[in-house]
Amino acid sequence: MERYDTRIDDDTLFVEVGDDDLEIGRLDDIYDLVGGETYTIEYSEKAQAAAWLTTDDDGTFTFDVRETLADMDYNETIVEKLASKPVDATNADGYPVRTATFAQLMMEIWDSKGTVDLSE
Repeated sequence: MERYDTRIDDDTLFVEVGDDDLEIGRLDDIYDLVGGETYTIEYSEKAQAAAWLTTDDDGTFTFDVRETLADMDYNETIVEKLASKPVDATNADGYPVRTATFAQLMMEIWDSKGTVDLSE
């Protein structure tokens, strides 16, 4: 399955899809939608015991959103889902629909530690 890398250009996030990169939205909007420039995941006690996982004393793991998004890549299912949402139309809160969809999807992925339901 093909994977699509991300690119940040002039504080706007894109997914590289051939010659027509898919604009996701402005990083400032993504930060607003996910709650800031950092994101914190809370792990259960069982997960905290995993040798490969280093959490803070309170069982949380905090990461930089920009760095994480810059390093991510996406499969075709996610790219198709995002491409089906308009970037030039806004939701009730004034954010581009595609950007809001992306932010919600990222929070679902991060909060579930990588498992997400893409049916919709």
